[in-house]
Formats: sequence, C-alpha cells, structure tokens
Amino acid sequence: MNGFGPLSSARIFALLFLLALRLPQYVDTIPALPRTGGHLSQQPGIRWTNCSASDKPGIQCGFISVPLDYKNDEVGVVELGMVRLSPPRPAKLGTLFFNPGGPGGVASSYILAATQGPPYFGQSVLQNYEIIGIDPRGVGMSHPVKCDPRLYNERVSSFPTTEEDFQSLIAHNSALGKSCAELTGPLINHLDTKNLARDMELVRQALSTDEKLNFLGQSYGSQIGLTYAELFPGNVKRMALDGIVDHTQDETTSLNDEATAYETTLNQFFAWCNTTANCTLRGQDAAGLYESVVRTAEEHPIPAAGCMDSACRADVTAEEMRTNLQSLLIFQNTTIGETGWDALAEAIAQAAQGNATLLSSPLARSEDDEAYAGLAIGCQDWLHESTSHADLRYKISMASATAPRTQGSSQAYFYQSNCIGCRHLPPIHKAVLAQQLQKHLQYFL
Repeated sequence: MNGFGPLSSARIFALLFLLALRLPQYVDTIPALPRTGGHLSQQPGIRWTNCSASDKPGIQCGFISVPLDYKNDEVGVVELGMVRLSPPRPAKLGTLFFNPGGPGGVASSYILAATQGPPYFGQSVLQNYEIIGIDPRGVGMSHPVKCDPRLYNERVSSFPTTEEDFQSLIAHNSALGKSCAELTGPLINHLDTKNLARDMELVRQALSTDEKLNFLGQSYGSQIGLTYAELFPGNVKRMALDGIVDHTQDETTSLNDEATAYETTLNQFFAWCNTTANCTLRGQDAAGLYESVVRTAEEHPIPAAGCMDSACRADVTAEEMRTNLQSLLIFQNTTIGETGWDALAEAIAQAAQGNATLLSSPLARSEDDEAYAGLAIGCQDWLHESTSHADLRYKISMASATAPRTQGSSQAYFYQSNCIGCRHLPPIHKAVLAQQLQKHLQYFL
C-alpha cells in the first residue's frame, strides 16, 4: 500500500506529469556557468563532425561538454556524444530528441541504424524532424561506465537461499561496485536521471534557445522525459512516452507489479503457442514443457553449446533461464533488432533437447562493456533498501506466491538485490522521492 487511497499508481503518475507541465513554480534552471575556477566559462556548444568515412546522407556525430556535477562547478566536465539524422529538406517540425530506454540504451546506435534500412522511425517522422540520439552520461559515446569484467561475470545467485549465499552476494556487489568506481572515476556518482535531464536541456540550448523540446522516450526513456518535464515544464513542446516507468513506487510494489506483469505475459505466450501454427511448441503443452526444462536446470545447469567462444555462459541455471526469458517476451512479433515469441518458443524447444544457448547470459568482454551502465544507473536511480537475507527472502516469497512460474525475476528485483552493499554506487535518498511526491499530490488530496 502506498497510502494514497483510491488513486492508482498509474493515475498518480499521470497527475505528476500534468503537474510537471503546468506548475512553473517548480521550474529548475541550469546553474550559471562558472566564470573562474571551473572548466565551463561560457554556454557550451556542440562540435559536429563526421561519424565515419562512409556516413549516409544527413548523419553527423556531435560532442558537447557539460558539468559533471551541476551543484559543484569545480568538479569538472564530462563529454557527451550524440548522433544527428537530418532530413533532405529543412525539418518542418524541428528537432526530436530520442532515448530508447534501458537504462543504458545507446541512443546513437538507433539513429545510425535508421540509416541502414530498418524502419525504426516512420517516414513522416524522418521527413519532418531532425532526430538526435544523445547517449546519456556513462553510456556509449558519453564516457561509458567501466568495470572489471571478471567480477561482473562471476556467477553469484541473486536469489540467496541461505545466509552464506546472501553474504556471497553482498561481497560480490561490493567488489564489483568498487571496480566500477575506480575504473570510471568521479562520473560514477553522477549518473542519475536528473543529471541526464539537465544534460538534455544544455543540448537543447546549444541547438537553439528558442525551440522547445520534442522528445520520444521508451521505457526508462520515459523517466528521462518526465524528469525533464518536471524540471523544465516551460520548455516542452511535444513529448511521447511509451512504457512509462513509475519512479514513485515503493520497492515491494514495484517488484510485485513487474513480476506479475511478466508472469501474465508468459502465460499469454503459452496460450498463443498452443494455438498458433508457427509456434515450434504447438501441441506440446508449452507451459508444461517450460516447467520441465526449469526443473532440469534446477538439478543441473543445461549446456549452452553455442557459447564456447566466451560470448555467453557455457551453461544455464534455472535462475538465469527465468531472468533471460523476460527479454524474449517484449515483442510478440519480430521487429527491428528484436525477436518475437517464435524465437522464445525455439529457445525453450532447444533447451528441452539439451541446448540452452538461446537462453544463456551474455558475458562482459571488456572494461567498457555496454552491460555496466544499466547496473550503475539503476543502483543510483532506484531504491534498494533491503539490508538482510530476511529482507530478500520476504520479497522472494511474495513474488513466488504471486508469480509462481517466474518467481520474481525482473529488472526491479535485479536492482533490489544486485545493488545491496554496493556503496560505491550510492542510491538516491528515499526522503527525496517522498518529498517530491507529497509536494505534487497536495494539490489533489
């Protein structure tokens, strides 16, 4: 229970969004740039250049230096990278900022991919907007987070069954977080969404102080958009948010909502599979086969024959299977860069035959692997207040009751378990969220 009576989480979030757009007294401002002693003495500009020697028409890469810490201009700057795709003729509707989600999604790669043929953006968007994908700080072209791949790849259960298992998880989290802090440097403490929103405002100003922001954000990208709208409501023109993230929920509600949504979607997949001609598992009781595969993996990890090149784990546990299945459920039909449910059916069928390659966890292969950013940003941007094995066992027991097939495996649980003890990746403070929420809701209660 979050204490707001009949107001649903979705309605609360919608109200917050409207308030962010309508209450200018909450407008944030980019602090005045330092005149002395800092690294930014004037409004930063974007340095545009070719991305490669074989750029498609309309493509440019850009870089801009922004304050590392907006509250302390003495700390220095961080350079952000971005990719811009301009239409053949002047953009009638201006510039559209885009973020694909994550956290840790590389926006620049989506813009580059749009020039290679995949219709990620519709023709009306491509013809009427200049599209910019800024890689958030710590991601892609923007000083990527660095960690020790050996530590990241350690196989440690996020679902501890004993106190010893829990202590192993804490030790792993602490060591990995320390490696990220040491290899990344001061940036590691400034990756939260408010900083990303302020970065986007500086880019908007560098492009044109007169044009308001157009923004398309998916999943975690919706959180960036909402945060921007709350900080700079007078600067928003058009904003489309898909798969909105509710940043106001408490940990237990967040976990339960995502876990049950995952479970419901998985059950829908089984029903689809049993009645659809192009499902590999049609007529085989898809749900029963899945449960049989998971039981097998609980006894002994299932080999992943296609992972012998170290790109992914050589075998798959039941815990890893439940975790990795979720990403294969996002799209029912195959779409740009994403597989559909038919691929999930094939993955389960192969696992039942003793080859779990399609369900194996990818391994980090370098100090700047793209996998690290999501963990670092998530640990700072979401609460993870469990401090004991008992705390985690309560959450696991709850999720196992409401989502018996998936047992709580989710992105929400990942942060709530894999950020514990990670003192080098400090989270936002709960009081800050509570204060912000109460400030907005007092106008409706």
